[in-house]
Amino acid sequence: MSGRNILVVRHGERCDFVFNTGGESWMRRAFDCNGKYSPVDINMPRIVPKRSDGWEHFTLDPPLTEMGYIQSKLTGRAFRDSDVKVDFVYCSSALRCVQTAVGIMKGLGMTTLINVEPGLFEWMQWFKGNRPSWMQVEELRKSGYPINVDYVPILKKSDLPLDESLTSYYDRSYSVTKDLLRRHSSGTILIVAHGASLDACTRQLCGSSPRSTEQFFYLLQNTPYLACVQITESQSLWRITDSPIAPLTHSMNISYDPKQLTLSSLSLQERMKSSS
Repeated sequence: MSGRNILVVRHGERCDFVFNTGGESWMRRAFDCNGKYSPVDINMPRIVPKRSDGWEHFTLDPPLTEMGYIQSKLTGRAFRDSDVKVDFVYCSSALRCVQTAVGIMKGLGMTTLINVEPGLFEWMQWFKGNRPSWMQVEELRKSGYPINVDYVPILKKSDLPLDESLTSYYDRSYSVTKDLLRRHSSGTILIVAHGASLDACTRQLCGSSPRSTEQFFYLLQNTPYLACVQITESQSLWRITDSPIAPLTHSMNISYDPKQLTLSSLSLQERMKSSS
């Protein structure tokens, strides 16, 4: 079997990484004590999906920002402009990955259903012995996401080891990727997952060993939102073939406080000192 391709893409900008500032969680700012959601920044999602496990679980399973979804659609459009055809779509169970996959397919102009695969979830070390809580596929479908509710996952949430080592994470990602390939003898598979997935899902398939912890974190810190890597099969061997699209680069845009224009010169001077 030759000619198969795998595209691995990191999710888009996530709410908590943008709005957890000054020691305060974005959840405390955007939700009241009864779980009513009111965005306090136009980059926060206008609405969030209802989830049966409770709104509190957005803390560890955050949605994309508005910019994150735009990033996803831009990436999908870039795939379309580069004549990339996606035959099968898989994503991590994390909400941000589901929403990113939705945006990419929207940008591609394709209606292929998305398969939610728990085995593509990030390294369990981030959860410090806790089991993640995700939205159910039926809930995602009711929220309007094009999810394949009939998909039978390779791994269940209960299969994810709470004390997972880095090598075990690489092995899990490799094993899941191989299982996906066994299901599809031709075509292009899109995997939408986490920053580390670009290496973890491809490295052993291309014949290399899992990374050291030091190299793992270096690569992770240099893998931005919507980063993309492609690997291609030729004569039963896999190799990295760069990315079929250009990178997505943009600058930060900090929050603006109009009241700073009303400050006295002395107050403004004090603020300048405290921020230096």
